[in-house]
Amino acid sequence: METIAFELKGKTAFFKKPDVNSKIYFTYSHIHKIALMGLLGAMLGYGGYTQQKVSIDRNGKNITNQYPEFYKYLRDLDLAIVPHGDRGYFSKKIQVFNNSVGYASNEEGGNLIVREQWIENPHWTIYLFNNDKIETEIFDKLKRAIINHEVAYIPYLGKNDHVANIEKPRLCESVLKERVEIIDSLFYPEGIIYDDFADPPENETFYYFEEMMPYQLDPELNYYKFKSMGYTNKVIESINSDTIIYQAEDRTLALI
Repeated sequence: METIAFELKGKTAFFKKPDVNSKIYFTYSHIHKIALMGLLGAMLGYGGYTQQKVSIDRNGKNITNQYPEFYKYLRDLDLAIVPHGDRGYFSKKIQVFNNSVGYASNEEGGNLIVREQWIENPHWTIYLFNNDKIETEIFDKLKRAIINHEVAYIPYLGKNDHVANIEKPRLCESVLKERVEIIDSLFYPEGIIYDDFADPPENETFYYFEEMMPYQLDPELNYYKFKSMGYTNKVIESINSDTIIYQAEDRTLALI
């Protein structure tokens, strides 16, 4: 199957979690599926939440503005995300800065201290699969935008403080894989059974990352729907029937 691959990097990234405490805005550990679709949609010139709200205010809610435009066109795209952090993790630091917009704070002087948790030096390899679930014209537009660097808007890693770098864009072939021992990408861990008697890879110890992350938008209110997302070097004994695995560039990739 024809597959688009590229390296997604940045100095920093911030994918805000909706559960905010009173002092700090936290980030997801990785770019999640909805955020990646938003990034790809910006590259193609598709509208986001702001444009959706304008349409709803003008025309009322209808089938054409049920979702943000980027999600409307890209929601069925199968993709894989390979993290290059240490055992599935990137370093994070709390950044402190002032929001001096008057309406931002009721404090004297209208100055609000903002604390955000930023990912440092993130790097993922992204794979986009031409699975006939999205229109051929849209996949071809994605291919031109990524391979030829022909983008409508600058892509960001969460917000416009964090410019995304698209490096080493390429086309590759992927093939369905039935037997799986190791998954090299993020995956949904539900129903996966590990081989408790297997040895870890040479010069490594076993590691395991798991976090609840967005994977869909609710059709009525557009809030995030969540699933557990995992990443590990544990040896896999069996996967559930819903997990689809492809092989590309010597990597074993779980479609999400």
